[in-house]
Amino acid sequence: MKIGIPQSPIRKIPCQLSGFRVKKGGRNLMADTNIFLEVFRPQESELRAYIGAMVRDAHAREDVFQEVSRTLWEKFGTFDATRSFGAWARGVATLKLLEAGRKNARFPLTFPPETIEALQAAFDATESPPGGREEALAECLKSVPEKGRRLLALRYEEDRRGPEIARTLGLSLEAVHKSLSRLRQQLEVCIRRRLEGGPSRENP
Repeated sequence: MKIGIPQSPIRKIPCQLSGFRVKKGGRNLMADTNIFLEVFRPQESELRAYIGAMVRDAHAREDVFQEVSRTLWEKFGTFDATRSFGAWARGVATLKLLEAGRKNARFPLTFPPETIEALQAAFDATESPPGGREEALAECLKSVPEKGRRLLALRYEEDRRGPEIARTLGLSLEAVHKSLSRLRQQLEVCIRRRLEGGPSRENP
């Protein structure tokens, strides 16, 4: 089995060709990639192990891992930092595994769908207690500038949608989406570091 991310979907993104700041549509892809790798790499071996437990064939395992990794990268902007990244990644992997089984009855799944879903729940239950994440989140939020906290409060405490937030704050809808995505990603990095006992360093 290959080690690391030898065929990393991140490296296949066409517009990211060097170590320079690369922008596409106003988005700093290099910064996004660095944040993604901050949270992905510590979970990579466990994600591989999870997929490996569900798929008998080595080549199929690698294919699923690459597809899951690509999906995590593409959807990273929607990730909720109040959740565990590992649990989110396993959820995506479970969906991909079940989808592969539905599309191909001969796909080498080790277990039936209901067992895979039960194993996902068992894996999730071994993660840090929710209280730990909540405490870490509370500490990380202290470093968020007032404007950022206001934005997060409107979205998650008052459950307002993007257009309404944009009108309230006098921002474009695109600016609201980008700011929320950046804040979620940076909070996840901060939370993970606190749970691991290291310095948070990241200031959302």
